[in-house]
Amino acid sequence: MIQINIKSIVLFGDAGKRILLRDSAFTMVGQNIYTILGKNGEGKSTLLKSITKLLDETVFSIEGSVEFESIDLLSLTQKQLMEFRKAKIQYVFQDPVNSFDPLKKIGYYFKLFSFDENESKREFEFFNLPEPKKIFKLHPYEVSGGMAQRIAVVLALLKKPKLLLLDEPTSGIDNETIYLVKERLKKFVIQNDSIALIITQDLSFAENMTNYIAYLESGKLSEFVSYNNFFNEDSESIKNFLQAYMRLNDETIISR
Repeated sequence: MIQINIKSIVLFGDAGKRILLRDSAFTMVGQNIYTILGKNGEGKSTLLKSITKLLDETVFSIEGSVEFESIDLLSLTQKQLMEFRKAKIQYVFQDPVNSFDPLKKIGYYFKLFSFDENESKREFEFFNLPEPKKIFKLHPYEVSGGMAQRIAVVLALLKKPKLLLLDEPTSGIDNETIYLVKERLKKFVIQNDSIALIITQDLSFAENMTNYIAYLESGKLSEFVSYNNFFNEDSESIKNFLQAYMRLNDETIISR
């Protein structure tokens, strides 16, 4: 179980300080997928990074706590936090190509930990990737954005984290791959008693996959509710988001 209580996230700049997020408190339990929806610029990535202090401490200030296995991650030293992340947490970033070091081949990242080669092959096959020994010889800039996204997902899954954080995981991948990611995540959290927290604008990605869903707007996070109950929320901002999404989806279908 993870208990998150972010009282505030403040950004300090030339114009002074600005409160980006406030009073975001929620609890996550194993074998579940949680999704945070929201429009661009609402602070979804900021909230995700704040959970394990990935924000630059020279310009960001976080007040609150993140209780993970009875440990407050926000109170750990940088060294303790790095060790905890390595053992328990994995990220899949929005821009997977640039999240890899361009000077290192992809195989470098897999050799940093012990993994089952047969399991690795199965994961690569599941995501329609070439066999590992071919991928491992390539630099990140030698693969497409979509392929880099799939490789990042495979790398994260093979480490079997207790907390998997995904930032806009559908960016740059096609519908077939989106389906594969959804199916694999559902099985992964159950099989490993793990938690997945996803931030996205893509409501269709959450469909038939997420267990609980919340909406972030104007620095405030709504309560997490079941996917079906989300459509019955009284919040005017959620209703407007859903209407805009449905309208955009209808227009996309018509244009095809």
